[in-house]
Amino acid sequence: MNGAPNPDRADPDHAGASSRSMFDSPEWYDRGINWDARLRREVPVLCEVFGPPAAGGVLDAGCGVGRQVIALAEKGYTVIGADLSQSMIDYAHRLAAKWGVRADFVLRAYADLPQHYANRMDGVFCIGNSLASAGSEHAAREAVASFAAVLRPGGRLFLQVLNFPLMRKDFPCVRGPRLAEVDGTEYVSARCFQFVDDASAGRNGRVDVTNITFWKHGTWQQFAGGGSIYPMDPEELLGWCGEAGLTVLATHGAYDRSAFDPDASVDFIVIAERGA
Repeated sequence: MNGAPNPDRADPDHAGASSRSMFDSPEWYDRGINWDARLRREVPVLCEVFGPPAAGGVLDAGCGVGRQVIALAEKGYTVIGADLSQSMIDYAHRLAAKWGVRADFVLRAYADLPQHYANRMDGVFCIGNSLASAGSEHAAREAVASFAAVLRPGGRLFLQVLNFPLMRKDFPCVRGPRLAEVDGTEYVSARCFQFVDDASAGRNGRVDVTNITFWKHGTWQQFAGGGSIYPMDPEELLGWCGEAGLTVLATHGAYDRSAFDPDASVDFIVIAERGA
């Protein structure tokens, strides 16, 4: 599956000077990612962790535009994609229809998941730094508890967040560029992370994120989006897993299963299992 088709291609001449929340801009989120590379990295690991498709199915918590849901559905998994953004869910539905894939996308907050799927799922994954988008220490901690509650006994949880303690050392903290080609146009995206002391968000404050995407359509155009996330640290996340009754099976610093190095790893990945 590559970057196309794009179900909502906007007119770059009219979109190039605008900005909005990065969590409610599905088309710009979609065209800012090299999906070929990302799905090649993520999907085989998810399949290995969850095992062959089973009756309980898997849940993508914070599914965004639904690319991983579609990729797993193509491999025979029963997948539910949940997100808090109606525009993301609508876009994911249209994208699945474009690909001719049957996939289930629902509007759900992390905290609401147990009301609908308690003790049911074979697997839950929350990747693409989506857990941090919960926005606060309390909400992220509650989200992990919700993920544990929807797993059946023996079900597995796969979490990926950025290595925020390492990023905190960088100023300015910029990640990118990311390159993606859609309908023959190359898009270049970069993100700037600004760490802010904000006790109301939790012990680690918050991070204000700005994503800027550039492309050339006659002249250079740009689209900017922003939002705030909670920069949890690895020890904090592992603690939440323990509180939720999850046994941590492995931690990694990347999808290649390399060991987590607090001074070098870009990601922090946790694989955990719900006990009987």
